[in-house]
Amino acid sequence: MNDTYPWPVFEADTVLPASVYDRIVPHAETPEALLAKGRTITARIQQVTPEDRLPGHKQPYYLRADRSERYLVAGTVVNVLARAADSGDMFEMATVTGGKGAGQPVHRHAQTHVALYLLDGEAELWLDGERFVMKKGDFASVPEGSEHGFRFCAHRTKMMVWYAGTEALAAIRALGEPTDCHVQPDDAEVAWDRERMAAAERAGDIAFADEMFPELPARAITRATLPEDTVPYTLAADEGRKFVGGPEYFALLASQENTGGKFFVVMSQGPESEMIPRHYHNLHTENFFCVDGALDMIVNRSRVTLSPGDFASVPAGAIHAYRMACPFTRFMGFLTPGLFQNFFETLGESGYEANVYPREPHQLRFDRVLKELESLDLVVIEEQMRELEAAEAERA
Repeated sequence: MNDTYPWPVFEADTVLPASVYDRIVPHAETPEALLAKGRTITARIQQVTPEDRLPGHKQPYYLRADRSERYLVAGTVVNVLARAADSGDMFEMATVTGGKGAGQPVHRHAQTHVALYLLDGEAELWLDGERFVMKKGDFASVPEGSEHGFRFCAHRTKMMVWYAGTEALAAIRALGEPTDCHVQPDDAEVAWDRERMAAAERAGDIAFADEMFPELPARAITRATLPEDTVPYTLAADEGRKFVGGPEYFALLASQENTGGKFFVVMSQGPESEMIPRHYHNLHTENFFCVDGALDMIVNRSRVTLSPGDFASVPAGAIHAYRMACPFTRFMGFLTPGLFQNFFETLGESGYEANVYPREPHQLRFDRVLKELESLDLVVIEEQMRELEAAEAERA
């Protein structure tokens, strides 16, 4: 935890079981003392005006596509979306852009669970002794200790990388140099220096395999369902565990069960819509990455519109809401820890079989959500709560 916001945030009236305090803050003070600090931190977080920059401590912020802190690493540009300091020592995140032949050799992280999503182009993926061909929209989950690597196959390829850990980016920095490039230079060298690789192993959580890109039979990614536990897996584009609620369609790409409870990943898709109720969370951080269309967001007292490639991080305590602002909008959510996962089935319906949002909106079960606010770690802003309760009473 960092020094600026060292405590979890709790709603003043929340009574949580001892196990929650033990899990979130192992060295916990009394619940009363934590609640007092939680109220202070929540109030402070809700006064923050998000800015377009990495903040250096845990607070809401946003970043425009490809304009953050960047490093040139063996012919790729690594664009940093979140550092450990920005997330309260919870996660790191980046995009990797490069041309044909560039990538990252096979390696493993001892303490970091990785999620990969191919935003553009085509890539080879090495995962747990197998080799796959990744197409745009394909996903992979890589638990701690699992060997993986990727190599780009198209002249314009872009990979999103989520690190559920705090030492992976230190290794990436050791592999490259700061750059002002937004894409790989036209004279980029796709060469790997063993001395730099050894320095990266000393600097962060990474260990390279003896063979950088093993020659193995390659196969397409076709998996359409999630495994039941924490194992390495791939997932084909537009697949996952699907839900529908109102006009939106949600697909879990990684569940709590796949990540040991550390995080989950959800792709949301829908038409132009109304703003959802303003709310905040006491215990988890929500991260938004716009893939298609436009996402109009309220963050505390500010209005921010995300275009494709833009990113926003909303930590516990920060008030937020969104609406889809184009006829077809998709965004990825990375939520950590994974407390909010049951929201989608509570609000809507599971077992959705289509791969696009519904032509006619489905029912929204706010009546079920209102009964599960505490278990979902959801605090709806007071006036919007009254509106929801009145609407449910009228419907009943």
